[in-house]
Amino acid sequence: MYAEAADPAYGQDTSLFDLVFQRISESDSSSVPFSVWMEMALYHPQWGYYSRSGVTGEEGFRTVGRAGDFFTSVSVGETFGLLLASRILRDWEHLFDSARPFIIVEQGAHDGRLARDILAGLREISVSRLDEFEYRIVEPRAWGRDRLEAELARDPEPQIRIVSSLSEARAPAGVFLCNELLDAFPVDRILFQEGAWKELHVGWNSEMQRPEWVSRPLRNEWREFAQELGDSFPEGYISEICPEIESWMQESAQLFETGLWMIIDYGYERSEYYSPRRNKGTLRCYQAHQAGEDPFAFPGEQDITAHVDFTRVEEVARLCGLNRRNLIDQHHFLIEAARPWLLRMEGRLPDQRTQKRLRQFQTLTHPSLMGQCFHVMEFTRGIRESP
Repeated sequence: MYAEAADPAYGQDTSLFDLVFQRISESDSSSVPFSVWMEMALYHPQWGYYSRSGVTGEEGFRTVGRAGDFFTSVSVGETFGLLLASRILRDWEHLFDSARPFIIVEQGAHDGRLARDILAGLREISVSRLDEFEYRIVEPRAWGRDRLEAELARDPEPQIRIVSSLSEARAPAGVFLCNELLDAFPVDRILFQEGAWKELHVGWNSEMQRPEWVSRPLRNEWREFAQELGDSFPEGYISEICPEIESWMQESAQLFETGLWMIIDYGYERSEYYSPRRNKGTLRCYQAHQAGEDPFAFPGEQDITAHVDFTRVEEVARLCGLNRRNLIDQHHFLIEAARPWLLRMEGRLPDQRTQKRLRQFQTLTHPSLMGQCFHVMEFTRGIRESP
């Protein structure tokens, strides 16, 4: 889906380099975990990738899609939100017995486009029942809330409310949704070297005046996990672990007494994630639709991401009292969600808007595009599925 980027040129000092140099200088080991660098590179309020202004130079969100660094299902068009709306409405009626009020909670909403598309879809499918829904966007960062509020103010949507934490979004019944959130959580990197697990930290190359990889003993928090992985790995094998999964899942699991959780992202179950043949891990960087593997290049100007370990998400969710409902690729998930929509079109000649939506649907579900890259993991609490 992306071409490999050429080797980047490093060059000038940057403010992010100054920050990481300071953190490394203050560290007892003259290095910091990679998650520290990834957090700064993506989320620093002034110089992070997501907090900087868009690629056009205007204040606001970074552009996604053709003009940005990567595509998302949302950037493909309105069809993704329409199909999610159809699925949410069906679940609300059949699983929640049309509970009122019914809350949709989204985290990682970027510019709010998906929220608008879902509400537009609900309005199109069942306009008379839209008032029975409230949409809450969770944005914990102040700069993110400010931008969202400015974006949504251009065309106000009364159903949408922005909150600063998951705890603020709690409700008796509802659906939680996140699309490409977990892949942007900072990760630590582990290394299998000389028959043992170690950790790849970020050190400082004083000659080149830039960060570099350094091998360090594995910290206590990852030892049990590494032991469970075993030692049947090739020399130099590298992979990732996400430190935030436990705390995030524990908090999000408390959203509803009766609820459905939908996590949409790219990733693998553990046996595939930590397969010995995947010896370079899943960490990738994206800039102008070019893929790279050096997270220290273009600091604050490229996206850094890692695949999701769905097994780990499930383990924590079960400990939090959630039940796994499904783990399915986006292809099959959206085809099932689209069934009522497709049935309504049978025997009709599609108009121009429907033709456009069908093209978007093909992109979202095509196995070689987005259909098999993305997966949907669902959890429930307090819901009894029909036999």
